[in-house]
Amino acid sequence: MIKREDYLNPDDKKKSGYYPQVVRSATVNIADLALQVARGKKNNAFEMEGTIRVLLSCIEEELLNGNSVCFDGFGTFSLTAECRREVKDPSEIRAESISVKRVVFVPSKPLKGRLKSAKFERVSF
Repeated sequence: MIKREDYLNPDDKKKSGYYPQVVRSATVNIADLALQVARGKKNNAFEMEGTIRVLLSCIEEELLNGNSVCFDGFGTFSLTAECRREVKDPSEIRAESISVKRVVFVPSKPLKGRLKSAKFERVSF
């Protein structure tokens, strides 16, 4: 069950009324995920944590090589770029003036479909 709180949109926003916001109760880290994948067995969790760290390193390397990384049935990670200053003419753009703006994750259609079954409950006041 996903916990949520309801907030009122400020007057200057396009949409008026209330909107739900997910209340996160914890952040799961690599060690936590490794333990889940290893089904609670400590020795396997240690190996799994190493595997996850290698996987994350490979994802980072592929992104730095300009590639997208797709996990079938889950989604795709990619980078977006931006210039550090305003540019009027494309010929003015130099490699040193470009930086990574953000890492983008686009969920796959199957993942979106699976997440539609999520249930929400209001956090009690």
